Amino acid sequence: MVIRALSLTLIALAGTATAQADKGDKLPKWRIDPYTKNDPAAMAKAGYESYGPFEFGNIAEKPVQSTNIDASLEYIQILWAETKHFRIGLNLPAWPVPMDPETRGKIRKELEELQKVLPSVNAKPRTLDPWLRLHLTAMRLEKLYAETSQLFGVTDADFPQDPTKVVAQPGARYMGYGPFFGMKSKFLVFVTEKAGPYQGYMKTYIGRDTQMPQRWHFKDSSALIIGLCLESDRFPLKHDTALHCALAFNVSHNLLDGFRYYSYDLPVWIREGFGHWNSRRISPHWPSFDQNEGSVADMKLIDRWEPYCRSLIAANKVSPFPEAAAWRDFGNIKFDDHVAVWSRIDWLIAQGPEKWQKFLFGVKGRVDAQWQPDQADLVGATRESLQAAYGVSFLDFDRKWGEWVKATYPAQ
Repeated sequence: MVIRALSLTLIALAGTATAQADKGDKLPKWRIDPYTKNDPAAMAKAGYESYGPFEFGNIAEKPVQSTNIDASLEYIQILWAETKHFRIGLNLPAWPVPMDPETRGKIRKELEELQKVLPSVNAKPRTLDPWLRLHLTAMRLEKLYAETSQLFGVTDADFPQDPTKVVAQPGARYMGYGPFFGMKSKFLVFVTEKAGPYQGYMKTYIGRDTQMPQRWHFKDSSALIIGLCLESDRFPLKHDTALHCALAFNVSHNLLDGFRYYSYDLPVWIREGFGHWNSRRISPHWPSFDQNEGSVADMKLIDRWEPYCRSLIAANKVSPFPEAAAWRDFGNIKFDDHVAVWSRIDWLIAQGPEKWQKFLFGVKGRVDAQWQPDQADLVGATRESLQAAYGVSFLDFDRKWGEWVKATYPAQ
């Protein structure tokens, strides 16, 4: 997946930004949330600012509204929600909760957490209806945002609230240009059940003809999006946990890319490894793999990466770190190296938040004295940041990482 700035010919846009909660009597029944009844107080308690309409990306310099997307995809029902840090559009079917204990236990635990802000939720449903899936998705995304903020050592207050007042100041720490991890706009998530509507959205608003998950940078509105559909031959996402993992993987990429503003791409081993790290914390059964045009991802269905990683290191079958650190293309990463970059990030994070944060600030959001993006020699910046934060050189990285893997991961 490649993130690019959007540049397309403007199509006719229509729609207002009137809050739908104020027009509940005019809404079709399927747009009425059965859990909040679209009541502003109940929505606020659950963490929602709106069920739309709201801005959702742009075409050239013109903002796109959620109503524009509704109009162009009028044959599907899209549920919209805006939380503190996300704008979400979902077209998901009802999903029968399977009987296996792992899935049922996961869903029940999440619904019990959701009950704290939506008391009418049943923690033991047989089926997740579309609105319940929206609420679960919103909760999961905000939880990921909170966990990532803690991991990165930041709060919302650390980022500039007014992009027009960001001025380079000697001695000040650059934190981007907006309140959302440094981005000016909230992070976007768009999911459809069927491939047709997803392709329709991608063609019209992003200019891509694909059924694959796609991350994108709306440059003019300063928003990062992940779009995907459940119908994908290579990334089957119909299982709710599969969708959860896919969103965690891709939103992790976007949070990392957007941190201190998206102005350049980090080395792919950091981005891919961080995506795997967050996805696998949810479940090891539904991995995602990035790929570029013309290069199909090298995917294998091996759940237990820990012992597999131990065996790879013992057999000396992973690409040396100095080589992996220089990769700039997802096509460079084969399956064994996906396991390795995940584990390398796992090791770095396990050394404690202070070291991880020092490393992260050394490689992400680099600017010159005038606060202009500085992406010169990212490999060198990685080398310097690892040495400063962890006291490890490129040549010694694999030895120390391998020792940790042997002491931490099971052999079988």
